[in-house]
Order: sequence, then structure tokens, then C-alpha cells
Amino acid sequence: MAKQNDARTYRTGMQSLIALLLAYLVLRPFFDRSFIADFEAYCPLGGMQALSSFLLTDTLACSMTENQIFMGIALLVGVVLFAKLFCSFLCPIGTLSEWLGKIGRKLHCYYSPSGLLDRALRSLKYALLFLTFFFTLRSNELFCKEFDPYFAAFTGFGRDVVLWYALPALLITVVGSVFLRQFWCRYLCPLGAATNLLANAIPVAGVAGIYFLLGALGWKLSWVWLLGAVVVTAALLEIVRLEGWLLPLCKITRRADGCTSCRKCDLACPMGIPVSRLHPVRHIDCHLCGDCLPACPVQGVLQINGRRMAWLPAAATAGLVLAGALLASAVELPTINLRWGSPEETARAATFTMAGLKNIKCFGSSSAFATQMKKVPGIVGVKTFVRTHGVEILYDPNRADSEGIKKAIFTPTRSLLQLPPESLASLSVARLSIEKLFDSYDTFYLTQQLRQAPGIYGLATSFGEPVAAEVYFDPRANSAQGIRKIIEQPELVYRQGDREIRQPLTFRAALAAGSPARTDRAEFIRLFFQPFDMTFNDYENQEAGRLAVYEIDLPQAAEPGARRSLGLLASHLSTDESVVRLETVCRPLPRVRIHFLKGKNGPDSLYQALCQEKLTVHYSDGDTGQVANPFRFPQPGRILDESPDSGSSPSSR
Repeated sequence: MAKQNDARTYRTGMQSLIALLLAYLVLRPFFDRSFIADFEAYCPLGGMQALSSFLLTDTLACSMTENQIFMGIALLVGVVLFAKLFCSFLCPIGTLSEWLGKIGRKLHCYYSPSGLLDRALRSLKYALLFLTFFFTLRSNELFCKEFDPYFAAFTGFGRDVVLWYALPALLITVVGSVFLRQFWCRYLCPLGAATNLLANAIPVAGVAGIYFLLGALGWKLSWVWLLGAVVVTAALLEIVRLEGWLLPLCKITRRADGCTSCRKCDLACPMGIPVSRLHPVRHIDCHLCGDCLPACPVQGVLQINGRRMAWLPAAATAGLVLAGALLASAVELPTINLRWGSPEETARAATFTMAGLKNIKCFGSSSAFATQMKKVPGIVGVKTFVRTHGVEILYDPNRADSEGIKKAIFTPTRSLLQLPPESLASLSVARLSIEKLFDSYDTFYLTQQLRQAPGIYGLATSFGEPVAAEVYFDPRANSAQGIRKIIEQPELVYRQGDREIRQPLTFRAALAAGSPARTDRAEFIRLFFQPFDMTFNDYENQEAGRLAVYEIDLPQAAEPGARRSLGLLASHLSTDESVVRLETVCRPLPRVRIHFLKGKNGPDSLYQALCQEKLTVHYSDGDTGQVANPFRFPQPGRILDESPDSGSSPSSR
């Protein structure tokens, strides 16, 4: 009996291993703030949804990964060949339901529904399966994350969870499992419904075949009809028959001539299947867990396909998980795969490939990249690959080339790191060529690296291979050679909220001939100054002759992050209906210009409004608040004699 006893030992061991892994994912962030646990990374239900979405739309959204897809495929293969192995060996909700059921048995309040009630309750999981796939395919996001009790519990009801979906699901699962046998698994689990659909794959495939045949005959039927048809078919088959149609291939078999009808196998079955009355066990709820094997007092009566293979379910589970993981690491699916050129253009298109674009990191950034590429003449399609941060771009060789595509991908930058002190009359400019600096994330890492160094005030980049860069610095605090060494440091360490981020860097820099050059402070501010312009209070409909302009010096307008503060100031000034516009200029140093109605205001009242300790801010939801004034205006401004020639103008001008 030792080998048969191993069946329960294998399953308990694997369930315990999953529990320990989840505990590790929960506890590690307390000791490693940079670690972010992904509790859905290997979810097979998410994989089935992701695969369906990919087949329908040819895209892979943010929360969908190859890990999920190949785990979903592994589960499907497992259902056809063996049984619902994930449910018995790996599913944390199934394990929790079993443990809670033991509490119910001890309290003598545990009930196993049967008859019409049991069959009616089974329809619930198919309704949930339909809704899960419907909303996933419609939105291209994993709908299961919104209500999944496992995901809600382990993420602490994170941002992807809808509280009013997940909280009732969690409470129903926990309470229901105490009183009703495997309540979630038998009656609510959409993954259980999906695997039961596979157990009835032959008739379900016939229904799907009718759908595709109608499509071939010219019937334009939505995918919703296919989804509804297969779900309803599988639901009816389960409710009526309570067993699979030929599948799975592996089943518990019972030798009737040796059976003593002690029913110990029935009591051992976590799903409440009457094993002692079946041969073989084709019941739709059988997970091939093997708990019935060691319960039988007569050796050899209960086996798997008539053989002593108690080890098979655990070995198959481990093998399928390993195969899914290996395939996921070897195969990368495109996050988006878009074509906007004609079929003829696509057929003759050449392909440009590029990897290492860190801004290709999710479905949203991939879509933004595709939108950017649509504006480039000659480009007719884009694929993106998030895991390798890569792209494949289809282009017409007669209208575009690889050099032009690289230039279109590259985003030049002009970043003010900090405002030089007034005591610094001139700055040095280190001109460098930098390798491995290409996308916006690379630029972000470089600016973070330079910002931590002393005496560095600005960075400007322009396209080239390698990229051309200018770094503006105080020669008393740093040097061109020192800046080159800073750029080539192998790691960037910076803080993001309460997390410490460590980012490996691979930049390589070379100083240009004649570096460094010199520039004065005023010219530096002019180069890096970012104008701000906001209109309000019906500015566009004001007559030109009715407006006056109040100008006042504001050196702070050149500082990094000043635009947000200027937005607060504009909101504050908009309280006065005679003020209609706020803009900044740099001539030669930063100044603020306030446009207002003549005769309705004056320099004294405007100066007083600018100098208030608290700004009155109006928010988009209609609320009003008070914030500290971030600006200081030591000297009053003046009314301009002539209308300035900057920015937009009222429609009458």
C-alpha cells in the first residue's frame, strides 16, 4: 500500500509548496521594498483569456503575458490527457476550500448538495465564465482580476480589483466552503467551467464547427455567438450528464470483483463523487487527485487506467508546469500587431527591427508608439514585444529607410536639472557622443544620474549614432572627464516614493574634440526655458483693444517643475474675471505676463494677488482649495506700453 499512499502525499506536498510560495510573495515586500509581487503571473484562467484575446485581436494587453498563456495551454492539455490537475494540485482557492470544509465537518454543518439543487447551482459558473470572457474580449483586459477572490485577497484589493465584485466573491467563497462541499469549485469557478468545457471537447467542437461553417457560407456572426454557444452546450452537458464525453483519457478505475462496498473511497473524495458505484470514474468533478486510492482497504481495486500509477497525476502536473514555463521563456508574442497600409504595401514592405527600447513596456506604451509611427511617411505597420522591449516596423523602401525610422523613434531632450545660482556667470559645456542612449527611459536614467552629481545644470540631446549630447556644468565643481565617468557608471540608484530603485546602465561616452565650450548664464536659461501659456475667462472672444498686459520678473519660472506651480497661479488669477491669460517669456530672463481687461484692474491689485501667501485653486471636479504660494515677487511689475507679440491672440486680432 506504500505506493498508493504516495498519491495523497504528492498532492499535499504540492499544495503546501504553493502555500509557501504565496507566503513568500506576500512577505518579501516587507524586507525588499523594490520587489513587486505578481500574483497572476502564472494564472491559467488569465492565460485562457489572454490567448482568446490574442487570437481575436492579434494583441496582448498589459496584464496578459506568455507565462499565463502557456500555463493556460498546459492546463488545457492536462484536462484532455489526464484531468483537471490544476484544480487538485495547484489551485489555492481549491486548497482553501478543502481546508475550510474540514472546519465545517468538525462543526457538523457540512452539506453536499445533490439532485436538482446541485444541477441548478452548476449553471452559475457557466454564467460567470461567459461574462469573464465576454468582458475580457471586449476590453482586451483580464476581467477575472476584477472579482477573483484569490487575486483580491493576495493583492489587498489592489487597483485592478473592483471592490463590489471581489468582496462578495471572497465572502461567498469563504463562508460557502464551510457549509457546502467545494462550493467555489463546483458552482462558481469560471476556470472549472472552462475545464469542464474541455472535458466535453468533442461535442463542443462540433458546435464551434457549425459557427465557422456558417461564417464560411457568408453569415457574419459576432464572436459573442460562438462564446455563448460553446458555454451553453458545455453547461447543458454537465447539468444533464454530470460526466465528460470520452475525455479525459486518464480515469480512476475500479475492479468490481474485489470491491467490498465499504464506501471509504466515497468519503475520501474531496468532491463527494460516489467512486464505489462507478467504473470507470467519468464524473465531471473528478480532478484525478488520487485521494481515493489509499482509502481503499483492498490493494489493486482502485487504480488509474487499471494500473498502479498513483504517481502519475503529480508527475504530470509538474511536467506540464515545467513545459509551460519553458515555452513561455522561449516564445514571445507581440503585444500589438497593427497594419494600416494596403495589402499591396504590406506585401512589398521591408522590416526594420530594434530591441532595447525601454519605453516599450506595456500595451499602452506600445499603442502610443504605434500612433507615433503612423505619422511617419512610408511606415505601414508595427509589432511590439514588451519582454525584450523590441519593435518590428514594416515600411515601404521607396518612401522610408532605416535611418529615417531611427530618427523618428528617437526623442531629443532638453532637460533643466537645476537652475544655476546667480553667482555663476558662465557655464562650461561638455559635448559628448553617448552609446546605448536612445529612448525616453534611457534619457530619464541619464538625467537621474547627472542630477545626483555636483555642479551639473542641464542636458540636451540630438539624434545621431551615437547620440550627441551637451552637458552644462560648473567648471569649479566638475569637469568634462568627470562627467564622462558619471555617465559610464554601471548602476543608477534612486528613490521612487519609499522604494529604492537600482537600475543597471550600459552607457558609453566619448568627449568631442574641443570640449568643453563656454556659455553665459542668461543664454543657458534662454536655451532651457519652457514657456507657459494658459488662457481662461473667455480670452478668445475679447477685443484686442480692450486688453492690457502686466509684466513682472519671475526667475523661478525657469526652475524644473515650475509649470505645475504656474498652473496653480493661473487658477488663482482666474478667480478675477477681468484676468484672462497668464504666460511666461524669457527676455532675457524669465518674466510673467498677465493679460487683463483695461479699466477693470490695475498693477497694484494684480501685484497684491500675486503676493498672497495662499493661492485659491479651482479643481476640475468643481471643488476649490487653498495651497501655499510657491512664488516670490520682490519687485512690482509694470504695464507694457505696446501689445506683446507672443503667444496666441484673441480672435479679433
